[in-house]
Amino acid sequence: MHVLKSAVSVCAVFAVGTAWAESEPPPAMEPKAVEIIEQAAQYLSDQDQLSVNWFVSFDTVVEGREKITEVRSGHSLLDREDGFYGYLERGMASREFFYDGVNFTVHNVDNDAYAQIAFVGDFEDLVHRARDEYDLELPIWSVLSMQYSADYLGSAEQSAYLGLTRVGGEVAHHIALSNYDEDWQIWIADDPESPRLLMLVGTDPYTQGWPQYRAYFTGWNFAPEVPEGTFTYVPGADSERMSWPKVPERN
Repeated sequence: MHVLKSAVSVCAVFAVGTAWAESEPPPAMEPKAVEIIEQAAQYLSDQDQLSVNWFVSFDTVVEGREKITEVRSGHSLLDREDGFYGYLERGMASREFFYDGVNFTVHNVDNDAYAQIAFVGDFEDLVHRARDEYDLELPIWSVLSMQYSADYLGSAEQSAYLGLTRVGGEVAHHIALSNYDEDWQIWIADDPESPRLLMLVGTDPYTQGWPQYRAYFTGWNFAPEVPEGTFTYVPGADSERMSWPKVPERN
């Protein structure tokens, strides 16, 4: 990991006074980095309700040279017992996602069309079924999932704690991680009572131009108001129901 290797080199220069002996290299997975991520993941998993606004930008490389940045943004509301609502804007298109424990619906807001399936299960089950059967990724599902720490720490081969910085005026822990295929960084609020995720940046080091994705999270609320019917989609008189083809079974 290019960022991580640089960070480890810088840290090595200032190794005097740390807990690591001068003759020993730092561990591949720095304990402080792992601890902070696990605390943040546990905090999010412990929340019965949560809502957050998010903004994501991501790069694509055209003809091996031109880097184009696209953006998407939205809002997510999750009640682990009752359901999920998500709103997504990407370019000129907008979508809504509804799940009330009985039906899962994707609403094409611009065309007032929707696709719906019957489904009973929790949010984790919904994530897997949407992905495996319909090739659909729910917006920022990995952050909302109770498997958050497993997704990020489980795939990491190296991690480094880079210290404190500010994100949007809030003091945050800066952590870098990597595996063979990807580098990524995480910023987590320096708040023992509420260690919220503030920002993520991922980098593909093997594609020319080093394309990135960047995700920013604001307005975390762990006691949001949830009006009755929020998670249930009710079609209008002119709403058009669309079929929702499954993806071919994977061997």
